[in-house]
Parts: sequence; structure tokens; C-alpha cells
Amino acid sequence: MNYTQLSAAIQSYTDNTDASFIAEIPTFVRQTEQRVYNAVQIANLRKNMTGTLQAGNKYLSCPDDFLSAYSLAIYAAPSTTATGTTGAFTIVVASATSIVSGMYVTGSGIATGAIVVTVVGTTVTLDKANTGNVSGTVSFQGDYTYLLNRDVNYVREVYPNPSYKGTPKYYAIFGPQSLDVDELTFIVGPTPDVNYGAELHFYYYPESIVTANTSWLGDNFDSVLLYGSLVEAYTYMKGEQDLMALYDTKFKEALMLLKNLGDGKQRGDAYLDGQVKIPVR
Repeated sequence: MNYTQLSAAIQSYTDNTDASFIAEIPTFVRQTEQRVYNAVQIANLRKNMTGTLQAGNKYLSCPDDFLSAYSLAIYAAPSTTATGTTGAFTIVVASATSIVSGMYVTGSGIATGAIVVTVVGTTVTLDKANTGNVSGTVSFQGDYTYLLNRDVNYVREVYPNPSYKGTPKYYAIFGPQSLDVDELTFIVGPTPDVNYGAELHFYYYPESIVTANTSWLGDNFDSVLLYGSLVEAYTYMKGEQDLMALYDTKFKEALMLLKNLGDGKQRGDAYLDGQVKIPVR
């Protein structure tokens, strides 16, 4: 069900085609989306975003469409200029700081999937031969380390002096960004000692079906959108209480089915959790 179909269904169910009512339908739909997205964690509405934790900066901006965090991971991501020849298993880097065995390597002339074997001085040995002459910037990536979510007070208490630097272990939602009070910021502890790559896995607000015309909910669970919007519409119309109660019940039934999917079925499988069983009486 797209937005055009949803709007038409709301008008049909309420038998209301008044211009002022139609003008409020986008509000009914957005209010329903807000209720649904804050009640159910749907796997289809997860995102990954990468960024950089800057050395000496304990704050990391949240994405504009951020709703809640699933995980925040960091990884060492040093980069430097390097030289090497075609067919060789070694490259010479300008600086070997933070480069360790096991890191993945990317760059011009570097074989796909190459991994650091040893580092001796500024000579880095790889497990794959260079596919071309190496020159310019080469990037390294270490293993992921997942930060533990804590309250801001905990991070402040454990690391009261922001001048203390090291590999971050914890993160918390700090509060609004200084440049945009409508968006949030993470705080990490301790303050990063070097630049780290960061990957945030988070639950987000998708674009409303009102402006996109289609959405995951509209395509897969239109009942929760329709009945939720009807509850909002009848509230606006000050409609009959028994009919409003009926639509509210239908909305809650649809929402429960969606919760069974998002909070249940999408979080397990038959191999580990067994198949869903219904008691037979």
C-alpha cells in the first residue's frame, strides 16, 4: 500500500472527504509511524554507518536519522605513504606507527585482501604479492573492538580527566551537538589516543511514506499503518467511541503481529531456537 492508496482508504473508512480533514491525513500517518517505530525494532530499519574518532576528541556525532544504538565498534585505521614493486611481498612505509600483524591493507598496487604478516622497522611484509607498483597512500585496518554502552556519569567517573588518552572502551549518549541542538552526540572513554575508524549499527527513522509514497511498512505491514491512522483520524473527528475502540483494537493486534516479527522471529532461527510451537489441547 502506497501513500496514495493509504490516504484513499482513510477517507473511505471514515467516509470523510472534507478538505480540512484531507489536509490533516499526513499528520495522522506520521503520528502512527512515530508510534510504530518507537514500539518495535524491525531488522529492516537498521543501518550501518562508518566514521572516525579523532585523536584527542572524546565526542562522536550521531547520524541525523539516529533513533537508538545496536552497537558501536572501533578499529585501528592508520594510513601512510608507501612504496613497493610488482610481485614483491613487502612494502616500505613512511611510518609504521600503529601498524601490526593481522591488519588488512588497501592501496594502489596492493593485492585484494592482503594482510600484514610482519613489521620490521618501516618494512611491512604481506601475505600476498603486490599486483602492481605501490605508491601513494596505503591504508590499514585492524580488528573490530566493540565498545560497552554505559551512562554518561559512568564514563565521567571512570575517566574524570579528559586529558587521559587511550583506546576507548565505553560509550554513552552525551546529549545534543553544540552545532545542532536537534541532533545527538556520543561520548567515549577514555579520550582516543589516535584516530580510530568507527562503525555504528543503529535503528533509524526511515523517510515517511507521506513524502516517499512507499515504505517498508506500507509494502509489508499496511494494516498497522491503516488502523493506526484511523485511530488518529477518529480522534481528530471526535468520532464514535465504539468505532474508535474497534480501530484501536485492530491497530494493537497488527502492532503485536509486527512485534512478533521484529522482536521475535527476526532475532532467531530454527537451528538454535527451534521452530515456533503452538500448544495442542
